[in-house]
Amino acid sequence: ASSIPVPPPTSTPCPSGYITWYSSCYKLVSEPKSWEEAQQACVKEGGNLASVDMSYDQLQTPVSNLSAEKPPSTPAPGDGKCLPGWWPYGRYCYFTYNGKVGYSWPEARHICQEVNGGELASIHSRAEVEFIRNINYTKYHYVWIGLTRGDEWAWTDLTSLGFTNWAPGEPNEAFHDGDVGKENCVEMYHDGTWNDNNCVQKRGFVCRHRQY
Repeated sequence: ASSIPVPPPTSTPCPSGYITWYSSCYKLVSEPKSWEEAQQACVKEGGNLASVDMSYDQLQTPVSNLSAEKPPSTPAPGDGKCLPGWWPYGRYCYFTYNGKVGYSWPEARHICQEVNGGELASIHSRAEVEFIRNINYTKYHYVWIGLTRGDEWAWTDLTSLGFTNWAPGEPNEAFHDGDVGKENCVEMYHDGTWNDNNCVQKRGFVCRHRQY
């Protein structure tokens, strides 16, 4: 994948306990709160919960991208911790990237592997589909998941392929004019269903790794 430029320094002053990023100030709070409580706490300090639009922010800056219209559902309890900006569910941590700049499936997998030995997400239940849909609400693209085909369909993290959620008529292994290969990678639509697609298409993606 192409390298991502380091943002320029900024002289914007921030209150004590905040960090400066471009022309904004961010504060990471580890105390557990509901979405509503967290937003109220931010408002009291003259701010709001962080919203992320830039591709560099979403890939490199550990802040949460929350929406007042659709906060994520409460995840199942785990046995460890997640990096800021990653969402816990069960014993795993999840991160969705869906900025304006998309990535091919191999590029997306490489980015996931750079963080705590992560992988493109494998999905094993309807509840997990809905959880990922809830944290993927900046919908510039569909998102790559960790399902790919060699001789047969398999998850990149080597977990078993039991649950599937193919869209009607998929996978169809289509080969369109101009394609450089068959549809050997899988994207998730906004409604949570899956489609096989050419791996060089530019998409968002979902990573996951074990809690630490």
